Amino acid sequence: MSQLLPGNALGFVIVDLGRLYRQAFEKAVIDAGLELTPGEIRALAYVGRYSGSRQAVLAERMGVEPMTLSAYLDRLEARGLISRSVDPNDRRAKVIAPTNSAERVFEEARPVALAVYERTVSGLSEDERKTVDMIMRKMRANLTNIPLSDSDDAPDDRAALADVGEDTVKGAA
Repeated sequence: MSQLLPGNALGFVIVDLGRLYRQAFEKAVIDAGLELTPGEIRALAYVGRYSGSRQAVLAERMGVEPMTLSAYLDRLEARGLISRSVDPNDRRAKVIAPTNSAERVFEEARPVALAVYERTVSGLSEDERKTVDMIMRKMRANLTNIPLSDSDDAPDDRAALADVGEDTVKGAA
């Protein structure tokens, strides 16, 4: 049988891993009875990580359509978890920031995200975990406009929630 790429192609493994990670996180959030949906938690995490970014930039980094993110942000704003303000460089655009109330959500969701992370990396040594993390950050930098230095300066992904929840491929379901 013909194949696009031979063997266990990296792209298929990455997509499968992303899908499985998303499913595990969504189930964990539901089982934990958190007040927000997995998508809302992910959106809030991106707002926290990239505070002060424009809505369009956040949507691009999350790999979702701007209208999808807008719906999440509307719900988060209604709960007092984010604020939208006029971008000082472009009055037509809005910048998004978490409010102090968002920290409570992060504190509730962090153990859930950490449990999914630990399940995912179970059986890997600390050196292997660091190597996988470094390799994946470099690969992400190769395919995005997020420089590697920005990724290196970001909070530890094990504790960050921004990389969990939904597929990172735009339009993936």
